[in-house]
Amino acid sequence: MKSIEIYGFIGWIASYIVFVIYLAWVFLPESALHSLGIHYFPQKYWALAIPSFFVATIFTVITGYAALNYCFCNHFNSYENIEDKYTRLHNLKKTELHEGLPEVYDIPINVVNNVLYWQKEMIEKYLPKHQD
Repeated sequence: MKSIEIYGFIGWIASYIVFVIYLAWVFLPESALHSLGIHYFPQKYWALAIPSFFVATIFTVITGYAALNYCFCNHFNSYENIEDKYTRLHNLKKTELHEGLPEVYDIPINVVNNVLYWQKEMIEKYLPKHQD
């Protein structure tokens, strides 16, 4: 067995032991803990406070990460949303038929517009509108 597997198994067992101790501390009354010889333990307030702080921290980190991403995004009308220094256009000289998967590249905006909006524009242009 590899050492990483042993450490993983020990961590798995330790997490279950810590969880059982936590549940015992939360649900057993103080008199039962005293009869077991446990005289020093935190207040029961921390049984709810620590998980609540943990959930609030996770929520804050996720919200902050999303807000930070919004701060560094370009405006919707920015040209860099269409093409910037990282744009990789398709290389037509290379054939990819026998090379397996094609390389990743950006689709030019005129191709996207033709695929998405051509039919609608042609219908509006060539078919008369009904007069009600």
